[in-house]
Amino acid sequence: MPTTTRPTAPPTASAPAAPPARSARSAPAVRVGKAFLVTVVAVALSHVILSDGLFVSLVGQAATNMGAGPGYSSDVSFTSAVVNTTLTMALVLWVGMRLLRERRVYVMVLVGAVGWFLTVMANVDALLERAYGLLPLAPMALFVLVTALTAGLLRPVRR
Repeated sequence: MPTTTRPTAPPTASAPAAPPARSARSAPAVRVGKAFLVTVVAVALSHVILSDGLFVSLVGQAATNMGAGPGYSSDVSFTSAVVNTTLTMALVLWVGMRLLRERRVYVMVLVGAVGWFLTVMANVDALLERAYGLLPLAPMALFVLVTALTAGLLRPVRR
């Protein structure tokens, strides 16, 4: 008896596996890590702006003490240094987190700006003792830690 072989159907090409869906939401630890890096950069930049502004304030105060005319007030320089450093902190925190593709960072920016203002005002005497002084490390480390941890409070929702 002749055997006939049935033609078998060629194997069907299965569809390639779909890549896992990417979430717009990163893990809390990753988000806090990003916030830590951004906060350290924001502190460094804000501290430079604060130190330079306070140096101008010290120069204005010395000029006034030596009898110079009313060129600029050391009080105005001090106030502008504090305002500029606070605004810089808020801006760098927001822009930095947005560049790292994190959304809903309002709480972090608010805590960072207010916390930086309070940290500066509580420790400004250390900066005014000499030109280009540094804020104490313990308050700055506490500020960085608290600000970075607040990034985990308000996270984007899945869509």
